[in-house]
Formats: sequence, structure tokens, C-alpha cells
Amino acid sequence: MLADERREELVRFERTFNLARLGGAGLAFFLGPFFPNLGLWSLALLGVGLLVEAAAIEAALRRVRSRDGLERLARTVFALDCLVVAFGIFTFAADPRWTTYIVGMLLIIAGGFRFGPRGALAGAAAMSLATVVIAFFRSNAYGYALEPERIFFTVTVNLLAAFLMSGLLRELRGLRGQREAFMKQTAETEALRAVDQMKSDFLAAMSHDFRSPLTVVRGAVELLLGERPGALTAGQRELAENAERNVLRLEEFTEELLEMARLEQGAVALEPEDLDVRTLLSEIVADHQILAKQRRQWFALDAPTDTMKVTADRGRLRQALSNLVGNAIKYAPTGTPINVRAEKQNGLFRIAVSDHGPGIPPEERGHMFEKFFRGRGVGSTPGAGLGLSIARSLVVLHGGSLDYEDTPGGGSTFVVCLPEESS
Repeated sequence: MLADERREELVRFERTFNLARLGGAGLAFFLGPFFPNLGLWSLALLGVGLLVEAAAIEAALRRVRSRDGLERLARTVFALDCLVVAFGIFTFAADPRWTTYIVGMLLIIAGGFRFGPRGALAGAAAMSLATVVIAFFRSNAYGYALEPERIFFTVTVNLLAAFLMSGLLRELRGLRGQREAFMKQTAETEALRAVDQMKSDFLAAMSHDFRSPLTVVRGAVELLLGERPGALTAGQRELAENAERNVLRLEEFTEELLEMARLEQGAVALEPEDLDVRTLLSEIVADHQILAKQRRQWFALDAPTDTMKVTADRGRLRQALSNLVGNAIKYAPTGTPINVRAEKQNGLFRIAVSDHGPGIPPEERGHMFEKFFRGRGVGSTPGAGLGLSIARSLVVLHGGSLDYEDTPGGGSTFVVCLPEESS
């Protein structure tokens, strides 16, 4: 790929320089007569030589296809350009004013674009040498003053031009590198986005397809537990209850997958209403009381008695907060409290759910809201690693934030901050 770009670049440069050669021929033919001291034969030779060079280079460009061949052609043409421009300076040396040495700048620029800083320096050296030699020649041949200060000035300007050209080329090379890196990163981002979209579509389809057979299995298990087909032995009932628990876990996992897919596809539409934060938290705590009691845990709800109103989608906000409370129950040790605290702070409603579990190590905190991430400290605790990701997505959808803090004395605190007017 880079070889192809370099080949196309060399062809573009040479064709651009060919336009400059045609322009030089035009100047020799049409402006030459305004310099009466110049010989017509030298002007004609210069103009014709430039035209022949341009035609030969165009023909060579059409024949040469490989990068190496173009590189050799570029070096040959550059050497030829140095001779032609030196001859042009020599041709105009008979003029008393002799200002045409400034065309050497074009060769310095051309050398830089062809071969980088080395080309610019080579062009500066060639033009400086030609200027010095021709200055001595015209002094001896025509009797013009040598003007050392003009020669020194010209050589210095040539070297400065080469230095500036080198700096410009370095900047251009850096910009090109940044552009290539940006394009590569953009392509990789698009590819990752496409893969992520395929994954979301697959999860949505898989979750949808799971629901129907799971419903059938759950119905069959319920029938067994209801002993409609007949009485169950103790062993049979134990197996049926175990099947029911696992079916419920699969249904919960399937629903989380489907919800995650909907969130990623932007298919979740909020239905905001005015909610009382304390009332909502009391309902969530009541829903989880049985599960907490099974683990000998208890809730400590701390919320102001006065009304705390927030505009939000009741079902989605309830789901996000329930995920946090459910996580606290799962990962906190038995016989410890689950603290749920709500307060108004700096114009925001701050809802904190704290436990005294193992906490999250600092090195894992950058990943804890990622899909399917489960830290090393979760042990055998069941879960798909989607609860926190769904909770944060739902809170962000409301215009809020979900962050992690350490609980004093050990444990985790997840803090939801919502604006007074969430939407």
C-alpha cells in the first residue's frame, strides 16, 4: 500500500514539475527578447531544451510502472534539472542586472518534495555552486563587478531555503503520519462498531428465541410442583425445585441480555413522570426484604421525610436501583446491613447503596461497568455481569451518573446522581 502511494506521489510530482518546465520555456521564448544583451541562440536552446525535457519525462512516466523505476527516473531528472537551471542562470548572466538566479529556489523546493531534506540540501548546494561559478565567469567574460556580498547573500538564502524546506517536510511527514493513524483508528473503530452491532443483534435474537422454550419449561416445572400429574417423592420434588430455580435464573439472564441489546440499539424510550424518591426506594427495599432475610441481612433506609420529587421513568429507574440493591445483597456477607441513603446535594438527588462486601479492587474499577465483567472477588456468586452495565446505561439515559465509592470500614458504595428534572 505504501509503495503504491509513493509511486503515485512521484508521478504527481514529476507531472507538476513538467508544468513548471513548460512555464520556463514560455518565459525564455516570450520574455527573452526584453533582455537585449542575451544571445538569441542561448534563449532558443534553453526554451527548446525545456520542452524536450518535459516531453521526454512524460513519455518516461508512461513507460515506467514500478516504484524502483520511478525512483531512478526521479534521481536522473533531478540531476538533469540542476543542469538545465544552471544553464538558464548562465544564459541570463550576460544581463547587467542578473536576477534570474532566484529560480534556483524552485529547484530547492523540487528536490525537497522529491527526496526530502537531502533533496533540498542537494538542490541548495547545486544552485549555490552554479551561482558562484557563473558569477566569476561573468566577471571575467563581461567585466561586471564580482559583488561578493551578493554571492554570499545568495548562498545563504539557498541554505536557509533548504533548512526551511526540511522543517516544512518534517511537519508534513508528521501530519501525514497523524492522518494515517487517524484513518487507521477510524477504520478500526468502524469495524469494532460493526462487530458490536452484530453482537447486539445476535444477543437480541438469541434472547428472544430463548424466552418461548423457557416459558414452556417453566410451565412444565410448575405443573410438576403442583403435583397435577401425580404426587412427587421427596427426591422428585427436590429435582423439580432445583429445575425451577435454574429456569428462573435463565429467564433473568435472558431478560438482562434483551435489555442490554435494547439499550445498545437505542430502543429504550423513557416515559417520564413525577416520582417521590423516598416512596420509590421504600418499594424497592420492600421487594428485596425476603431475599435479604434469607441471608440474615437487613436494610437501613435513610431518606428525608419531606418530599423529594424527581422526573423519571418509574420502571427504568426502579430497574437500575433494584440492580444495585440486588448486587449489594448478593455480594455482602451474611449478618451485615445494606444501607440505602438519599439526599439532595448541590441541586442533584444523590442515592447511595452501600454494603460491607469485598469491595472492588482499584485495578478492576475501570472495567466494572463493562458488559459481562466479573471481578476476581465474586467467587461462586451467580451472575452474568450485566447488572451494573444495565444500571449505568439506564441512569445515563435519565441524564444522571452512576459512580463507585469505597464504603468506610470496607465494602462498596454505588452512587446515583440525578438532576431534579430527569428525562
